[in-house]
Amino acid sequence: MSIPILGGARLLFRVDPLPRESPRGYLCRVAQEHGYCGPLSLAQIAGLPTSGLERDDSAKQIAHVLRLEPEEWQAMCYRHIGGRNRFEQRSFYGQRISDDDLNYDRPRICPRCLKQRPIWWAVWDLGLVTTCPIHRCQLVNQCPVCKRRLAWQRPSVHKCRCGLDLCTLTAEAATPDLVAINAAIYRAAGFPPGESAELDLAAGGFPAEVLRLGLGALLRFALFVGASREKEKLRRKQRPFTATDLAVATEIDRGAVALLRDWPRPLRELLRNMLPPDVTDLAALNFSKIFGNFYRHLFRVLPRGEFGFLHDAFESFVVEDWPGLIRGQHRYFSFAVRRSSHWVAANKAERTARTTGTRIWDLARQGQVDAIFLNVRGGGSRTECWIRRESLNQ
Repeated sequence: MSIPILGGARLLFRVDPLPRESPRGYLCRVAQEHGYCGPLSLAQIAGLPTSGLERDDSAKQIAHVLRLEPEEWQAMCYRHIGGRNRFEQRSFYGQRISDDDLNYDRPRICPRCLKQRPIWWAVWDLGLVTTCPIHRCQLVNQCPVCKRRLAWQRPSVHKCRCGLDLCTLTAEAATPDLVAINAAIYRAAGFPPGESAELDLAAGGFPAEVLRLGLGALLRFALFVGASREKEKLRRKQRPFTATDLAVATEIDRGAVALLRDWPRPLRELLRNMLPPDVTDLAALNFSKIFGNFYRHLFRVLPRGEFGFLHDAFESFVVEDWPGLIRGQHRYFSFAVRRSSHWVAANKAERTARTTGTRIWDLARQGQVDAIFLNVRGGGSRTECWIRRESLNQ
């Protein structure tokens, strides 16, 4: 029988939080230790509404009830962080992550971890974490007995609402690709993934730059590449993702591995597959129309300062495989791309060929260099001349 709740009371004793324990899991464990039916009872003790346990302005009140110092609770809870980023951000044990990275409503567990120690680890709260790399098994978010999703409000960390001991469950074995990508996330989150998973991670051929990303950046990148891939091409629009959806998160993890393995070859192949098979009008080729969300997201959400390796891979594709023109509006590209692209404007070609612009135009009209003429409207009609760079060396 649960102990009666007295509004405004304080817990009889303190339960020490563990390093990198989920704040929700900690509240569940505290409620269990004090004989309450679940963590929402703690909100009643604190005199808070159900949502009060998540609010930043309730931190001192909750800490008082738990017999913690306010700094202790604030260090472990996913409090909001201000900043210039346009996305809502939270603190995850000292690292910045997006608010959308957290799975609040559909908890996941590793039965074998719970059997070793009945602790709800914070890393399980991340929406893209679908696998326990330590035990090489997929996480569980549904009770096989009552068929309901696991919930935060339950009698103890290791028990379902129906009373089933979650430690007795047998989780599905995870494939090496899921072990590898989840090991990378564990690492970035400060959780050792285990020696076996480290071997899968090393065998994955992921770029070293990915493994050096902070947690928030890694989650953003994995979601971007994993949700952008569809079979042998890139999706025109990124796949919708809700952090509570374990099945979609698993597919996104697999998609991320498919692009990261033996980097950058898989990405280059997908980009080439997006090009139209027969190109007759080079000037009509448009990056945004062909690559859709990938192109826009790359330059607006994934800054070169953090994701230079991704920008470099895309620019290598542009230099080597893009058949179209790179006109002045492509301000995002580096100088190296403009210097090495297949087609060069006549006014730039005269510097490369060390001759006059008039001579370049004459050669183009005479067909002595491979050239195209482009009628441009806007601010007055004019004609541009573009020369295939390699023909300048003839």
